[in-house]
Amino acid sequence: MKIIIELLLQYTSLIITMVFVLIILSGRKEARATLAWLLFVIFFPYLGAIAYLIFGNYKLKRIVEKKRRESRKIHLTQYHSCILEYEKNRFGKLVEKVTGLEPFLIKDLELLPSAIEKYSKLFQDINSAQKYILLEYYVFRQDDVGKFLVKLLTKKAREGVKIYLLYDGIGAIGLSIRKILDPLVNAGGKCAAFLSPLNLKTFSRVNFRNHRKIAIIDGEICYTGGINIGNEYIGDLFNKQKWYDAHIRFKGNGVGFVEEVFAEDWYFTTGEDITPFLKKREAEAGDTTVHIVPSGPDQESPYIYDTLFTVFNKAEKSIEVVTPYLVPDAPIMESLKNAAKRGVDVKLILPGKNNHPMVAMAGRSYYEELLLAGVKIFEMKDVMIHAKIIKVDDQWVTVGSANLDIRSFRLNFELNVIVYSSEFAYEVTKLFKYYLSLSKEINYDKVAKRHFTVRIFEGVCRTLSPVL
Repeated sequence: MKIIIELLLQYTSLIITMVFVLIILSGRKEARATLAWLLFVIFFPYLGAIAYLIFGNYKLKRIVEKKRRESRKIHLTQYHSCILEYEKNRFGKLVEKVTGLEPFLIKDLELLPSAIEKYSKLFQDINSAQKYILLEYYVFRQDDVGKFLVKLLTKKAREGVKIYLLYDGIGAIGLSIRKILDPLVNAGGKCAAFLSPLNLKTFSRVNFRNHRKIAIIDGEICYTGGINIGNEYIGDLFNKQKWYDAHIRFKGNGVGFVEEVFAEDWYFTTGEDITPFLKKREAEAGDTTVHIVPSGPDQESPYIYDTLFTVFNKAEKSIEVVTPYLVPDAPIMESLKNAAKRGVDVKLILPGKNNHPMVAMAGRSYYEELLLAGVKIFEMKDVMIHAKIIKVDDQWVTVGSANLDIRSFRLNFELNVIVYSSEFAYEVTKLFKYYLSLSKEINYDKVAKRHFTVRIFEGVCRTLSPVL
């Protein structure tokens, strides 16, 4: 009997392996992702099959696409983009062509280079809100910062301000488990988890995460960037690790487009159309031209990825990238290497102490070939840099939620703002110089001589990077 059971398990394992190998090979994944899934299924058939059904199945992606298309039937009926005189920036028309998105005029744009600055301004704006507050975050901690914000939102809800809080079902899973939002809900605020793993209906789509960080107050003020809600984003004040991050704050016509993105996400999550409560818009003056670029698995071609690939290949003088996680695919790698080879000054600024060690090891596996091509790599000493900022030729800057990794390119819902302003580019340049003053440049010879065990571990992390 024991022999029969063993044979049955072996044959079942073999059948599962063969079936899923065929399924994976027939998919549309990048070569490295395909290889990672093949190895997983071959060596761990049962676990690999279950993981692929949850995390790797493109059929699930098509379900998300279908539901998102349905949500797009909801639009801001009174919203109109203003007619503007588009600045003569050679990247602007490229982005417009790649994404199909129109530029907007915004005003009072501020670069917020720390969580303390962001929280200080955000909490003041929330306290002054009269009509509604829209919040959308990937991480929302139940710590001092999170509890203070919930208390403030509860106060505003009791004053009659409409509160809509959308948090990611994985990044902020504790909010669903521990009920800390109960006072806010009891005061009239509305809260929802995006694709919660605790919901059996959405569990199969748990690999698609909402990585956006959005705050909108009364339809007048918008915040977006890399800073979530939590103590760690402040850094030394609450923990031993130094943490640097960045956000932006602005007003003007672009706020309405970000509201539309939020309205889609809210409708997709809850089925509720909130657009009747939002600000009715008319064209208004602004002083800065931007593209606001949402991206995610609901798009046939990811806008942020396509934009970065295009701009990197058109760069003439410089490409400067600040990102916490470096897990590029082959085309992005080649665009950075080729830029360096043709004389473009390519700099990457990365954490010296990463909050995700395996992702950091995967990133370091790319160092040798990037350095060999002429790319300059800097690590901030004992610092977690979580900002996501890219500057090209001192005239094109993007700030947002997207990392330079496969997950942000393909699986996450992201939002970036592209700014066409020499004044703003100068502010970013000053910030980058500060980052560089805290960094050490990575030496090619040292990287090339690293121990073979380190190379092996980096290679494993790199192979698994598409599913991390």
